[in-house]
Amino acid sequence: MQVHPGSPPLAPHRDVPSPLGHVMAEYRIAAATAIAYRVKAGQYIQIIDIEGSQCSDFLAFAGDRHQEALDSTVTRTLLGQAMPQPGGLHSHYFSQAMRPLVTVVQDTCARHDSFMLACTAQYYEDAGYPGHPSCSENFNQVLADYGIAPRAGWPAVNFFFNTAAAATGEITSAESWSRPGDYVVLQAQTDLLCASSACPDDIDAANGWRPTAIHVRIYGAEADLRPTIGRRVARALPLRLTQDSAFTPRIRSLTQNLAEYSGFWVPLSYPHQGDQAEYWALRQRVALMDLSALRKFEVSGPAALALLQWTFSRNLAKLDVGQSAYGCLLNPHGGMIDDGIVFRLGATRYRYVGNCDTDGLWLQEVAQRQGWAATVEPSSHRWHNLALQGPASRELLRSLVAIDAGWDVTDLNELTYFRFVTGQLNDIPILISRTGYTGELGYELFVHPEQGAALWDALMQAGTAYDLLPLGMQALDRARIEAGLLAAGREFSDLISPYQAGIGWSVALKSKADFIGRAALEKLRDRPPFVAVGLLLEGNEVTGGGQCVYPVEERWRVGHVTSGTFSPVLNRSIALAQVAPEYAAPGTVLAVGLLDGLKRRIPAEVGPLSLYDPTKSRARA
Repeated sequence: MQVHPGSPPLAPHRDVPSPLGHVMAEYRIAAATAIAYRVKAGQYIQIIDIEGSQCSDFLAFAGDRHQEALDSTVTRTLLGQAMPQPGGLHSHYFSQAMRPLVTVVQDTCARHDSFMLACTAQYYEDAGYPGHPSCSENFNQVLADYGIAPRAGWPAVNFFFNTAAAATGEITSAESWSRPGDYVVLQAQTDLLCASSACPDDIDAANGWRPTAIHVRIYGAEADLRPTIGRRVARALPLRLTQDSAFTPRIRSLTQNLAEYSGFWVPLSYPHQGDQAEYWALRQRVALMDLSALRKFEVSGPAALALLQWTFSRNLAKLDVGQSAYGCLLNPHGGMIDDGIVFRLGATRYRYVGNCDTDGLWLQEVAQRQGWAATVEPSSHRWHNLALQGPASRELLRSLVAIDAGWDVTDLNELTYFRFVTGQLNDIPILISRTGYTGELGYELFVHPEQGAALWDALMQAGTAYDLLPLGMQALDRARIEAGLLAAGREFSDLISPYQAGIGWSVALKSKADFIGRAALEKLRDRPPFVAVGLLLEGNEVTGGGQCVYPVEERWRVGHVTSGTFSPVLNRSIALAQVAPEYAAPGTVLAVGLLDGLKRRIPAEVGPLSLYDPTKSRARA
């Protein structure tokens, strides 16, 4: 089935998602077959997995005689990436002539092939199924009409095919991750002849052992489909598409160097100034950054405190209204589900701010399991937040903010570390928290998204007197490494305890009777398998997360680097690492292994986790 402009309208397809715009052409590819179709430069191609777990190969040809085909070697070389990242796709796909053919715009599956051959007759014959249909043979049939010579195997982009290349180079595959209705959207960068297949593989798990149909839609360039990535972080949560924060439209006017982070588009850097300038603005003056990707949850009810006391590492019974505490959510074996901050809003009202949608699910599950009268309501859609950080941040804010009546704080000078108030900034209602993720004096300002643009404008305008710069994630990551602040997936995970991550001080073993993971943490406290430290490296070479740490002149490992950067303020290459306790004493000289860990090693001296301002005197100023 296919539809072209001028054809009578079809009844809507109920087995695929609603169209993303006006459909110019539409094709249903029967299981174990392939089709060829043309698209114009700028048009969008949506490839939809109808029933889930079904692979679809894609080819594209440019040139008057279709002589320019997709080329994996060129694509990998130009993008500087041998394989797509696990769970991803190359952003652009190029021809042999280095011409960009298609750009990936949207992806809801987040797990695909590594750009190798479409399945071949040889594959099935070697597996004991001679004569089995293959995608490569199906492509040969549909491309013959266009004068394209057949190939035994076509290099193809295979959507929804769960393949990976191990560190050893071995190629593995398993059942597709795609669910019914998952799709990928491409934009043609030039006029193209395309071919798509519905993979016939039914001899292994690639298609869930059952080949099904694929659906293709073509949209005009005027559809202007926004880039987005779909993430599923839990079975109980719906697909989440990447979104803008309240501040992203303002940010896009300053930079197009954005990346997907935890469901939001965030700036990596601002090209007209560069991350070095952003960094020094933070350390010497004041910088502004968007932290709306943090997740917020309202925890309320008679048992709200009991719920948080049971799940969170800190003793929250000591908090006054207007006070907050940093700590982590724990699991039964003492691992860190996430780190975050709990704000006490009232007698039975709290707000938890963390990194993951699953944090709220965990709190809800525990409340239901325990039978506690506590509600956990996601509120990330009601609160977007900016961080204003740097030594001049207080002076900048002081003339702009009027604190609401009823607080025991009347001036920002009185707002101490981990305290918060509500107030007005140029008549914009905000919550102001004396917190940050940079190691500097700073504030986080929470605002309703409808007034986010006005807040951004007010701060940027007032900041001109202080030479304020907006700050991207690259400069922020450098600052947080200097300050010894943790990042999920690097310094901690659900298999790493607070004692290993370097925040054992946040575990209230002495002041709380019981909580999740207490028994495990009592054992881990005395001898965690690894201890978080800072490393001062010799020379300027930057080490990366995962590189091994060795005793000097020894072959065995004693730890690994979790994050590394060059510190401008220290004028040293530094790293955060986790090492065996026997090697964690300050001043111990170790070595970070590069290459194979044997050929090259960089001497590194153990220091505090926070190599920049270990006492946090600047943040507490």
